[in-house]
Amino acid sequence: MRNSKTALRGNDIRKVNEKLVLRLIQQEKVFSQSEAVEITGLKPPTILRIFTNLEEDGLIEVSDARKVSSDRKGRKPVYYRLNPEALYVVGVEFWSRSASVVISNFVREPVYSDSLNVDPDKGSQAVVRKVSSLIERSLKAAGIVPGQLAGIGIGAPGRVDIETGKVLFYSRIDGLNDFNITEFFEDKFNVPVIVHNNCSVIALNEYHSKKMENDGNIMAVLIRGGVGGSYINQGRVLTSSNITTMEIGHMSIDPDGDICSCGSKGCLETLLSEEAILTATRKAAGIDNITDLESALYASGEPADKLAPVLDEKAEVLAYAIRNLNQLLSPGKFLIISRSLELSRRLADGASDILNCNGIAGEYRLEAVLYDPMQAGMGACDIVFQEYFTGGL
Repeated sequence: MRNSKTALRGNDIRKVNEKLVLRLIQQEKVFSQSEAVEITGLKPPTILRIFTNLEEDGLIEVSDARKVSSDRKGRKPVYYRLNPEALYVVGVEFWSRSASVVISNFVREPVYSDSLNVDPDKGSQAVVRKVSSLIERSLKAAGIVPGQLAGIGIGAPGRVDIETGKVLFYSRIDGLNDFNITEFFEDKFNVPVIVHNNCSVIALNEYHSKKMENDGNIMAVLIRGGVGGSYINQGRVLTSSNITTMEIGHMSIDPDGDICSCGSKGCLETLLSEEAILTATRKAAGIDNITDLESALYASGEPADKLAPVLDEKAEVLAYAIRNLNQLLSPGKFLIISRSLELSRRLADGASDILNCNGIAGEYRLEAVLYDPMQAGMGACDIVFQEYFTGGL
């Protein structure tokens, strides 16, 4: 990170200005030199030089698209857009059971995706090597060659130091504690690697793809191997000293409850993780996997009737957790995410009924979301794009 007291040199200023213009083109989709002069305040010769350099580098190209014409007389402006094939980004999201990879072009369009199962019992080295092989296979299948890859974004499970790229704590893959994800993949692929918590990349994708800016800040609750959380504050993930903060699965709900993988008693994930939910549905209705649970929740009759009390109980646990989170953060919306959309809906609706029973309309807004490996991968791509267009890469 540059010291704020260090003077910028001419080459630094040129790069800053180029990234500024490139970011404006990315935001506006099509953009002209005259607009750049007006918005940036830079002189026309400087803007001309920046556009020329960006075009020569293959990052931008002339666009056939035109904006709505104005009453301004004179020569019609030439519009530019990002060159979709200029650079590519890899997005990875993994947890104790699976890993997914998405390759995005320069305009955030997915061009390839793949996924595979992982075995947490084989340890962290085996898992990351398998993820590495998946990336290599995907790059080859997509025809991406060295020099075209801008970077790799990785959504990793557990508490993550985003400055170093190290997973500080995750109990479900042996040896992943204190494992430096960034070092491993940068040594392998020789490109910048940015690591964040997997719930954060999923939440970022939801925030940007669904244009949730009008919702203010959002809180994502990911119900999967554990219970992950992410707070998106004005489009940025909340962190503390560059460490992801929302390990909500380990906040205590029942001090006399079961022992959690972290060693404490009665953590939220002992009651609300996918495993905890399936343990309860197995006892109630003989359903022990997420696919069968999804089917049963859509059906009517005996299985659904037996599941209702279980889901009511889990919704109550969720409501308790959300009430606490709301007191601390007051997000505009909570996203309840799981691998079953109907499970997310039942939990979100049940918790919402409990929370809003006091008659204060709109105090708690809960939205059900289906976990999608493609969208998770795109969220991991986004953390690279965010750094690239702001000059971090």
